[in-house]
Amino acid sequence: ISALSLGVEPANALSFPTWMVHVSSVSEWCAAMALAWRLGEVGPNSAWKGFSLSMAPSLAGALTACTFHLYYNSPSLAA
Repeated sequence: ISALSLGVEPANALSFPTWMVHVSSVSEWCAAMALAWRLGEVGPNSAWKGFSLSMAPSLAGALTACTFHLYYNSPSLAA
């Protein structure tokens, strides 16, 4: 039960460089989705729009993981 305490830092807290990797990866994924969507609009194959939408669950998972780390990261790692 003590492991469920809200004040306990999890073992997976992120350092600043790791945060930068996570944020840049999510940003890159968003850019790839936007580019795939745009390719579906201007190109001859509109299936790229479907491909862009199929990337959304992975984006949702990445945002969920970043949100978890945001609320459960150690304050000492914010420097």
